[in-house]
Amino acid sequence: MALQLIGYILSIAGLCGLIIGTFTNEWKVLGHENDKTVILDKYVGLWMECSVDSSSHMRCTSYSSLLHQIFEIQVSRAVMISSILLSSFAALVAISGLRCTRCLEENKKSKDRAAFLGGMLSVCAGLLALGITSWFIYGVVESFFQNDTETDKFVVGRSLIGAFVASLFCLFGGILLCACSVTHLQSPKPLSKHPASKNPEKEYV
Repeated sequence: MALQLIGYILSIAGLCGLIIGTFTNEWKVLGHENDKTVILDKYVGLWMECSVDSSSHMRCTSYSSLLHQIFEIQVSRAVMISSILLSSFAALVAISGLRCTRCLEENKKSKDRAAFLGGMLSVCAGLLALGITSWFIYGVVESFFQNDTETDKFVVGRSLIGAFVASLFCLFGGILLCACSVTHLQSPKPLSKHPASKNPEKEYV
């Protein structure tokens, strides 16, 4: 039961991380190659771009159109929102299957199936987010090393890293839920309390 609860906590932590990572704006950060440090002059998210001037004044601009954004922004939005929805549904389904809750107490098999389904949904959500964040990170890194003539290059931001870590939480949390549920679903073989004796006539001697 402890591992099952740990898996559920990891899934919830992953869901929170996915929400924070999706709706914050540090997916790509403008870094400066000269001093080897990252200065937040400009950073790009899935929903808006923000810039900071020399007086530390921040100005953010929301994307005016959803359809006129670059391909990576459109795909990342769709996949991350799908991952959040799957992870949210997984959390609702899995909580009824936890051994520490009173839901479905009258049917242990249904309880374990609910936990297994929640774990599978969490695994799917984690795989979706892991795939899209890995692809986005690869694009940022590839662009960084290909643009040798530019002094200002985008680097991976904290929101993207947070979403990547959150996807791992969802993945491993779902795996734990599935593993514990499968263990409970495997019913042991019935053992006879009074096995038949091979020589019944000797029992009455």
